Amino acid sequence: MLFRFIVVLGCIVLFINGCNSLISQNFGTHKLRTYTMEQVVRENIGDSDFIEVTGAWQSGDFLHAPGRRFPDKPILLYPLLDRAQLTALDSNQVVQPAIVAWTEDFSPDCLSQNNCIERKEFTLKGIVRKIPSEKDRSDQFSAARYKLPENVIFVEINKAPIEWYWNLAMMVGAVVLAFLLESSAFKKTKSLNNNS
Repeated sequence: MLFRFIVVLGCIVLFINGCNSLISQNFGTHKLRTYTMEQVVRENIGDSDFIEVTGAWQSGDFLHAPGRRFPDKPILLYPLLDRAQLTALDSNQVVQPAIVAWTEDFSPDCLSQNNCIERKEFTLKGIVRKIPSEKDRSDQFSAARYKLPENVIFVEINKAPIEWYWNLAMMVGAVVLAFLLESSAFKKTKSLNNNS
């Protein structure tokens, strides 16, 4: 009985999660929204979860946060600036990056050569997601160059929400599993009632 209750509860959670993500992808915060870096600096991104930002500049500065234990991957984090902020940084002014990008996808060889992040303009695409707390070293950016605002946006680059068909599969799978479990329990109860 307890097993059945836990499985049905799990199915409900899976169904709601799949449904919520499916709706968010098409009508809500998981839908790709495009901004310029200047817009992000001036206006922020609101409640967007999946963003593309054009005109973002990497200054070449980065921090490395190693993984704590085996399956934990290390990450690189680096500030993103607009053109005006990059010019101010070059003039030895402190800037407030609106976005700190982070990734687990990098070659460890770049650490010894100190060239993991090159200075360039690019288009950022990723999911707004906090850095895991044990790896968040964003407060270690040079205070002589950067001051992170309170509403800084952390973006895991080159990531996207789960595809819509996986969310649909999660919903359908949860319904089928719950139906099969309840059907089996109903048949058992019916056969016990018939035998007594």
